[in-house]
Amino acid sequence: MPGYYQSVWPCECGGPRRQKTAAGDGLNLQPGEKLRATTRERPGRWPVMFVQRDTGELYLQGGAEPFQPDESFGWLEKVDPGSLEPLASSPKLPSGGHNWCGAVVAHENGDLYVTNGNYCHRLTPDCEVVAERKLPIDCAYNGLLILSDGNLIMKDIQLSEPSHFSVLEPEKLEEVDRFEFPDNSVGRICIDVTSDGEFVYATSDTNVYRLRYAEGKLELEDGWIGDYDLPGADQSFAWDTCVGDDSVWFMDMGAAVGALAILTPRPVGSVPPSLHETASGPQHVFRMSIADASNRDALSPFGLPNGGIVAPPLFDQDSQVLVAYDSNNGKLGGWRYGGPGDLSALWAKDIRNFQQPMLFVETRELIVDDVQEDGDYVVVLDLETGDERGRVHSGAAQSSGMFFCPGWDRDVYYATLFGQIARIYVG
Repeated sequence: MPGYYQSVWPCECGGPRRQKTAAGDGLNLQPGEKLRATTRERPGRWPVMFVQRDTGELYLQGGAEPFQPDESFGWLEKVDPGSLEPLASSPKLPSGGHNWCGAVVAHENGDLYVTNGNYCHRLTPDCEVVAERKLPIDCAYNGLLILSDGNLIMKDIQLSEPSHFSVLEPEKLEEVDRFEFPDNSVGRICIDVTSDGEFVYATSDTNVYRLRYAEGKLELEDGWIGDYDLPGADQSFAWDTCVGDDSVWFMDMGAAVGALAILTPRPVGSVPPSLHETASGPQHVFRMSIADASNRDALSPFGLPNGGIVAPPLFDQDSQVLVAYDSNNGKLGGWRYGGPGDLSALWAKDIRNFQQPMLFVETRELIVDDVQEDGDYVVVLDLETGDERGRVHSGAAQSSGMFFCPGWDRDVYYATLFGQIARIYVG
């Protein structure tokens, strides 16, 4: 991937298309084998995501514990892949007084970049700060990706006001471009590089927009705006988008999870009341063609009222399998995509997934979580059949819609905002 360090998992969701698929041997869990977990607590901190750099180089990014109203900061750790103990740590990084789950990327230049709150930092592989940039909008920024020319792109998260994109060059983090989005935007972006150009997709409360990036500039593609506002439906906003099989995939009902007030992007000490508002309709998953946004499918996968999620679906373009879920109602399922208008059910499970799912493409192992009364379990399912291959308690009391990351030795890494991290491995 141009701009990224050549590793299997250099950024959130594994790459800018946000497909959440990982190459390699996977867990390759066999009958009779068991999953085990090594867990570690990060008291007072919010672990967000792991990324890989070189083989055996694992980094953990996060922020301040959201339950502490008087403190906000970002941080980066290089951690031991087996014990999860820190090998190197950054100082507390300023975040402008905003608590939110930022992001980290491993750049092709070898350094790591972290966005947290309204700051972006460049750090060495030993977690030493090289450059710092305060971002222009006094609001938390959501996500961080690299464009094909090596520049960084990030967007503030807004509930009602228009969002803004910032493009920074990677050396001194100087601003290359700033673009005012035509609407508010909550979810993270994805990027697709095609023969027609480089495109950035982002959701608002009712639409998906596409921006074209060329020669350091962003501009709105007026001819591609996708409407996901369903007549008569009681919906709430969509979170992240992902790209697969020449389509954009995403889910609505982003404001309907009961614990979402905890995740509120906010200045310290304030909570926007709009995130307490919920919708009562069912969960929907959407597909929009990148050639024509009006070429749209809308599926209500479970048909249950009061649906809700905090993370996007997974679409595997190799097998044409879509994985969608309803965190509020504890449902998860798979569908085969046969072309526009053709989504046939494969399987459904009573699993309460909150995390961003992940797929090992070689072994067809789907990694999700399942929140039960006694805590959060990491579960391995067969992508095609939904059959459960294994599960293990993560060590966390609850989940939070954070990210998985593949390992190197039949393992996968897990993080939750409640302070727990885990290595899940075949024992």
